[in-house]
Amino acid sequence: MIAIVSAGLLVLSGCSGSGGTSSGPITLNVWGFSSLYKPQVEQYEKLHPNIKIQQKIGDYDAAHQTLLTALSAGKGPDIGQIAIDYMAEFTATPQAFTDLRTFGANDIKSDYLDWRWSGGVAKDGTVVGIPTDVGGMAVAYRTDLFQAAGLPTDPKAVSALWPTWDDYISTGKKYVAATGKKFIDSGKAIFRAASNQADLKYTDKDGKLVYATNPAIKQSWQYGVDAISAGLSANVPTYSPQWNAALADGGISTLIAPAWMLLSIKQQAPATAGKWNIASLPGAAGNDGGSFLVVPKHAAHPKEAYEFIKWLEAPEQQLSLFKETADFPAVPSLYSNPAVTGYKDSFFSDAPAGQIYVDSVKAYHGHPVGPKDRAIENQFENGLGRVDQGQQSADASWQQTLSDAKREAANG
Repeated sequence: MIAIVSAGLLVLSGCSGSGGTSSGPITLNVWGFSSLYKPQVEQYEKLHPNIKIQQKIGDYDAAHQTLLTALSAGKGPDIGQIAIDYMAEFTATPQAFTDLRTFGANDIKSDYLDWRWSGGVAKDGTVVGIPTDVGGMAVAYRTDLFQAAGLPTDPKAVSALWPTWDDYISTGKKYVAATGKKFIDSGKAIFRAASNQADLKYTDKDGKLVYATNPAIKQSWQYGVDAISAGLSANVPTYSPQWNAALADGGISTLIAPAWMLLSIKQQAPATAGKWNIASLPGAAGNDGGSFLVVPKHAAHPKEAYEFIKWLEAPEQQLSLFKETADFPAVPSLYSNPAVTGYKDSFFSDAPAGQIYVDSVKAYHGHPVGPKDRAIENQFENGLGRVDQGQQSADASWQQTLSDAKREAANG
């Protein structure tokens, strides 16, 4: 949790803090873990010649820690980007942020999915952040590798192979037996996807930690263990050089893919264009990812920062971004838009990707997120990593994971 210095004791040099709009040159400093889409930033700057957007992008966890440190010192950028699984750690101290209700944020509340909007609201009602995308999930798979294994390749037929995670693992066993190759990138990827489908994950609605007793967590862990034990996992961490190579050379044949991951597949394995397809996720519904844009309390230009966020995350811009990058909108009014439902990409064999992701998101209703969820998640992923690497038995790693999670939950 952020240790906040009393309001008024620390104010950044040169900060207006007034919320007034200036006609002079303004630079909005944005800190985050993923770059804002450059064409949209340039479009906004063209529409507002006195505004310049300057981004500082760091690694995922490090970027959040940098923002936490700045806020604890009464500092911060004009705009911060916070991932959904970190957001509760920030909303726990709303005094560190500009309450976006003061700029009329409640007027745009109805544009967004209820559970996405509520994730950016503190217990006292402060609107801390505005939602960006939503990480609806599907399974990307290699049609050429499936064909070689004697498996169907049509998206409907492939989706029918795995209505459940047990069926997905069974399909993986058939693939490995037929080819001798790996089916998935890691056991923890299955754990993350399955646990993200649950109505309850690490924390309940009252803020009580339930990871040690929640059946959904134990079951999701077991799915990961079962996949590892069956020899399905290539044990390659997401976005590592080995992961990039596995996408390109057929080292894995399926990938649990939130909508935003499709661009990564295209970038890391361009020579595989037309060899991929997309099927439904086991259990269909789910979310992995998404973020919020926030305005710290001591932002130099809070009003201008909010106006940029409001424009960038408006339905029109979310639709435009989806068309270009497949980042799935958090705006339910777009889920009947033909540009979304009919979205296809020749790289993915013109699979009905838009409708698959719409179905995934529409069937999902979110789960409570607590301030320690990201730290706890890291321990569960580390634990399955130890099993994947053969360093520990599943039972021993489970017990260590619970101990490590308890330690992390007590920190701070």
